[in-house]
Amino acid sequence: MGARPIAQEGPPRTRTERDLRAERAAALARRGAVALAADSGIDHLVCACGSERYGIPLAAVAQVLPSRPCTPMPGAVPALDGLIALSGRIVGVLSLARALGRPDPGPDGETASGHLIVLRGTQTQPLALSVERVLGIARAAASGAAASDVADPDGLGNAAASVYAPASEAGSAGEGRPDFVVIDLPRLLRRALP
Repeated sequence: MGARPIAQEGPPRTRTERDLRAERAAALARRGAVALAADSGIDHLVCACGSERYGIPLAAVAQVLPSRPCTPMPGAVPALDGLIALSGRIVGVLSLARALGRPDPGPDGETASGHLIVLRGTQTQPLALSVERVLGIARAAASGAAASDVADPDGLGNAAASVYAPASEAGSAGEGRPDFVVIDLPRLLRRALP
């Protein structure tokens, strides 16, 4: 009598499905690694306060609106312009220039010609940043220098800046030099709203 081959458990198709799953998982992992390598930075909404440019991570921006008059809050922190009604919610408006310790471009409370950047996911009170103008979207190059490594002759207040970012050429905010200072929103808000 000859030896019979040992039967495998289950149909041979099971092993093939396992192999296919492993191959798919490996392909997805490779695709993710390629995407990470291709992503050389984070997109930022670049805005101007005076002659300075600041970048706010685009993921933190809910919407951009033309400025509107604010209702002042007596006894509020100096950086708070006031409150506005937006889509049935009361939104606090924080002057980015004053929050950074920079001079205001105009008299207190004057926001008629600028923009409001409504932030997403900030504390329990919705917030917007009042800026002189929004310039566009730029990607911060991966080689940005830490803000503490950059000279600060004008007293920017490095506690609110995370990096000095030369913007990538594609998607630059234009208007001459595309460099901007990336704002660390949690630090800025802790500093401006104690």
